[in-house]
Amino acid sequence: MGTVHVILAVLALLLIGVGWRLLRYPGGWHFAFSGNHDKHRDGLNRERRAVRELRAKARRELAVAEAQVTRAEQAYRRRISDAERRLKGLRRQSQGTLLATLGHLSLHEHVMVISGTGTKVLPLGGTQVQFERSDIGHHIYLRRPDGVHLESYAVDQHSEDSVRCFSVRTENQVAKENRFLTERAASIKKAEDELKAAQADTLPAERARRHLGVVTARQSRDRALDEALDRLETARDQWQALTGRRPPR
Repeated sequence: MGTVHVILAVLALLLIGVGWRLLRYPGGWHFAFSGNHDKHRDGLNRERRAVRELRAKARRELAVAEAQVTRAEQAYRRRISDAERRLKGLRRQSQGTLLATLGHLSLHEHVMVISGTGTKVLPLGGTQVQFERSDIGHHIYLRRPDGVHLESYAVDQHSEDSVRCFSVRTENQVAKENRFLTERAASIKKAEDELKAAQADTLPAERARRHLGVVTARQSRDRALDEALDRLETARDQWQALTGRRPPR
């Protein structure tokens, strides 16, 4: 930036400062700048500052109380949301990873998928698995409370060992799934209790809202700002009587 630009910038700032001072202390150059009126300007400034400080203090106090309410309500909603998300995740059911296949049967972590003319999905939990051999084929029975599924394998297509191994693996996975379901039921119960506790824990938010109410009520009863405003109006009246112009607050 050249010297001319610097000078112009300084002049612009000076003009802004002069204009601001004339606006704050209306009535002419003499009243705005003369040392003869320092006392009048100082008195006006003192009352302005008192009002400004009281308002700023009240705003800060109110902002702190409102922020406490916001934080408490956000924490309340976040705790409930987290508890709901955990519970939803525990209740969510999936087939799980594919572990093995044999013919129409596909063994997953949590279900047995039976393909064919129409796909059928059997939950592993509570399923009873039975292997049976015969001269014409080997059979796997999947027994559930609502019925029995029989899957047969011709001896020329699947060996006895392969069918038996698949049956044993299915039984082991059923046992694992039964343990998993028992543990999941306990986890779901715990998550449900945590959700209820989160929903019932309204005390921090209620306490924050009560504090905000106390602050608001106290500020509405506080006469300090009204008294400071009255003093400011008196100072403005005095300035107007002196200069013929009423200064801004």
